[in-house]
Amino acid sequence: MSVWTEFSSITKKLDEVVHQQVTEKNRTALIEEVEVLLDKRASMLENLPEPSQEEKPLVKEVLQRDLKINQKLEFLFDGLKGDMRNMKKQKSSKQRYINPYQSVSGYDGMYLDHKK
Repeated sequence: MSVWTEFSSITKKLDEVVHQQVTEKNRTALIEEVEVLLDKRASMLENLPEPSQEEKPLVKEVLQRDLKINQKLEFLFDGLKGDMRNMKKQKSSKQRYINPYQSVSGYDGMYLDHKK
């Protein structure tokens, strides 16, 4: 198996993984699998030789798949950022519900003399 063929198979696998349905239950497993495949691709990318004439269509297919993969990864990343933002908002909302007077200043009703 040539290096380009192996690189293409990893790219196809990554494309399949990225285009799976993402739920709350499988998100961490999906992200871990994407990271493993991206690491494999990154290590292979450094050692890729110049493609021969027979491998040029394969390279073209890999580039097209790469664009789709990047778009889908951006979409997944945006969804993850939104979920993290919501969790942070829920946490602060819960904290305000538990202790509503946390942000109230401690100087209410006190006289402070600013003269020396």
